[in-house]
Amino acid sequence: MASAGQALNRPTVPAGYRFSPNNDDLIVYYLKRKILGQQLPADVIPTTDVYASSPDKLPLDDFKGGEANEWFFFSNRSKDDGTIALDGGYYEIDPEGAGPITWEGRIVGYVKTLNFYQGSSPNGTETEWMVEEFRINPEFVPINNNDRSTQEKIENLVACKISRVQPEPEWLEQVN
Repeated sequence: MASAGQALNRPTVPAGYRFSPNNDDLIVYYLKRKILGQQLPADVIPTTDVYASSPDKLPLDDFKGGEANEWFFFSNRSKDDGTIALDGGYYEIDPEGAGPITWEGRIVGYVKTLNFYQGSSPNGTETEWMVEEFRINPEFVPINNNDRSTQEKIENLVACKISRVQPEPEWLEQVN
């Protein structure tokens, strides 16, 4: 008999486990393998277009087994122009939230952070939503130069970690 997760065709992690990979694990064991069409250690990351809508309209229920207020998706890469406009809001790149990701002394990928704002740029209101976008270093993926399909995936496929940072309750602020 199929479990509830299997019945709905949603991948799950075993009871007692949480999906909370380090940045380098996300690149090495998930994104790289997804690009190369290899089996993932746990098939728990769904694919969606993260930048097609505001974070609260994403299919967050499709990701199961993670930490509270944290979701992972494979997606197409964001534009590098600094702002991604959507209905009702926009993503803006946080220049301090970018950098290389290393594993065993090698740069295996890069991360950039995008914050979500309601309203129109540049006068929007910052929300509690943020996306960390992980892309692979092309030099980390061994491919044949004639393999256009894999080259396109290297250029366009990313792993995204969506976080919702909720403010502390007022009563907790008063205690501190």
